Amino acid sequence: MMHVSEPHKRLAVLFVDDEAKALKYFTRCFQQQFSVLTAGDGAEAREILSQRGEGIAVLLTDQRMPVSDGISLLSDTKQQHPHIVRLLTTAYTDIDEAIAAVNRGEVWRYITKPWDLDALRGELTDALELYWEQEHERKLLNERRKSILSVASHIAHEMRTPLLSTRSAAVGIERFLPRLLEGYRWACEAGAPIEPIRESHRLALEASVAAIHRVVDRTNVMIDLLLMNCGGKRIDSRSFETCPMDECIESALQDFPFQADQRERVHWQAEPSFHFEGSRRLMVFVLHNLIRNALKAIAIAGKGDIRIWASQDKSGNTLHFEDTATGIDPSVLPEIFEDFASFSDNGKGVGIGLGFCRRVMDSFGGTISCQSALSINTRFDLWFPARATGAADPN
Repeated sequence: MMHVSEPHKRLAVLFVDDEAKALKYFTRCFQQQFSVLTAGDGAEAREILSQRGEGIAVLLTDQRMPVSDGISLLSDTKQQHPHIVRLLTTAYTDIDEAIAAVNRGEVWRYITKPWDLDALRGELTDALELYWEQEHERKLLNERRKSILSVASHIAHEMRTPLLSTRSAAVGIERFLPRLLEGYRWACEAGAPIEPIRESHRLALEASVAAIHRVVDRTNVMIDLLLMNCGGKRIDSRSFETCPMDECIESALQDFPFQADQRERVHWQAEPSFHFEGSRRLMVFVLHNLIRNALKAIAIAGKGDIRIWASQDKSGNTLHFEDTATGIDPSVLPEIFEDFASFSDNGKGVGIGLGFCRRVMDSFGGTISCQSALSINTRFDLWFPARATGAADPN
């Protein structure tokens, strides 16, 4: 019998299957090695997870169930209980679905039926080992978050004070500028010896107030998002709404602080577009982060362009974001979405960008992945689940 450490016994393995015999068989085979919980369907499993989620380390579910399939349960668990290691057991005929779920990050591993008990016991033990490794990393990450959040909060406070002053100045300009311009026109008509103001300068002056408000608003939003990321808080999805992707991209390109000829390097194919359930603000943040990283790579390489386009299939919609600059070193590619991972050559990166992008996509029920060829290109694929049947896209 395989030895299992005491910490493993303290954490539960939840097995879900609609067949009562399978539940009894699993319990009988593994209750001596693991703390076993069972559920007869997805609804019962969700109830157990809501009540005892913190004490569950591994979720193993059958794929084929009458009411709810196993992948849906694992996908929900990924959102609500990301610390749980997720396993799927399935028949050979459903292998393609299992592989797709693994590729999307909803499942850690899949186990085919009929079971090899020794192999399954090894998989469960590996899953528990992975849980403890990740738990150790989570504790270290939390300590680092506390330190960074303390510094970030101080910086945020120092930034918000001048932003408030800037907004107050803009309000003052907005209030008195019409009077000043009216006085200027009166003085000109009266023949006063004053320097004329060009029409283009007058229009720019009037437009500057709206620009100031927009920059202050955008900066405050960025501060909020960065504090949210540094604090590691779970993204609240209760305010999510149906968002048109094309409008998110337009907003991101309009608000991004491009310099020189940078905007001309971005090529966006507007069609096809799609709608997703999420937050425009968070989506714009993701796009800004990808644009910023790509422009840095272009500057380093001295070449390259950015291309943005979408594709659709039965499973959902994918937004593709590609730059043809430096590419990413294959040795670090698997780690780029880890929190606080930074691979900038100058050592100035703090590693909060792509990790937060992954959290945003997780909150949307989607995924973000990356493929790259060194010195050739880097492509991010942002996958969004298909919207529910009957939920027509608004005009």
